[in-house]
Amino acid sequence: MPKDPTAAGSLRDRQKAQTRDDIVAAMLEALAAGDLERVTHDALARRVGVARQTVYRHFPDRESLMRALWERVNREVSAQGLPGDEAALADQIGPLYANFDRVADLITVTQSTPQGRAMRMSVKDQRAKAFRAAAAAATEGLSDKEATQAAAVLQLLHGGQAWIEMRQQWGLSGEEAAQACAWAVRTLLADLHARRGRSLTDAAGTPAR
Repeated sequence: MPKDPTAAGSLRDRQKAQTRDDIVAAMLEALAAGDLERVTHDALARRVGVARQTVYRHFPDRESLMRALWERVNREVSAQGLPGDEAALADQIGPLYANFDRVADLITVTQSTPQGRAMRMSVKDQRAKAFRAAAAAATEGLSDKEATQAAAVLQLLHGGQAWIEMRQQWGLSGEEAAQACAWAVRTLLADLHARRGRSLTDAAGTPAR
């Protein structure tokens, strides 16, 4: 009976996907151990047990390695991804911070080491675009600079650095920090809508009573 070429192709695809996952998992282990700076294509090949050409085939350069690692970290802490609309700016913080608590050591490393910062910077443009789009209705009428400032503050409240500061400085749990940050996000969005494009340097957008 002839072999099914489709089945063989499917098996190869699964093997390729598994090898890619193994490489990223090895990077994740190195990041958690604080060894990411010493992780090279050759080191990953030895750790995973594959040829160095295999690692290069999946990840041609270090930037692609960092991007894949950041995507894996994001899957570890958030199944929701980047916020897609204004409601998600506040609603995603609770589940996100709860997961930060679950993998606290990993998140601390991503925020406090040069390697972690390099990993986060690999998706800087993608992240900025998502937050600008999610806040677009609230920032309508603002200058491009001020819309960027508003999106930057919203992104900060949504991220690991705010969680770390509240955890280390104030002893807040992920749930407590998330409640505070979600309140701050909703307050900022309400102000942005109320000011209807008036500059951020003006008085608060909510009219005085």
